[in-house]
Amino acid sequence: MLAALVQLLQREFVIVDALASGEEVLAKSDTVCPDIILLDISLGDLTAFQVSDQLRRRGCPSRIVFLSVHENPEFVRAAIEIGAFGYVFKSQISRDLVNALHAVAEGNQFFSNSET
Repeated sequence: MLAALVQLLQREFVIVDALASGEEVLAKSDTVCPDIILLDISLGDLTAFQVSDQLRRRGCPSRIVFLSVHENPEFVRAAIEIGAFGYVFKSQISRDLVNALHAVAEGNQFFSNSET
């Protein structure tokens, strides 16, 4: 899925890197903090919430957008509370992801709506 996302997004955005784990994201943030970081909620080693929290503690100003299969309002609220600029449901990725990233790039927030 990571390669497919890169292929989709590189048409409209500059992709700094595509990383498969939370630890890789944190290590990369020591040298690079892009405008936007897209984090899958289920990174495997760390949750996106943990990675986002660590990025903030390190002073990384990147705007965080979560990508998730979880459409539960509790997950969305948790993302908002931790300072996410966006939350995109994987079920709506083709409709919402590019729009979300454009909105966040302009300084706005974007949250998928569970009503289709």
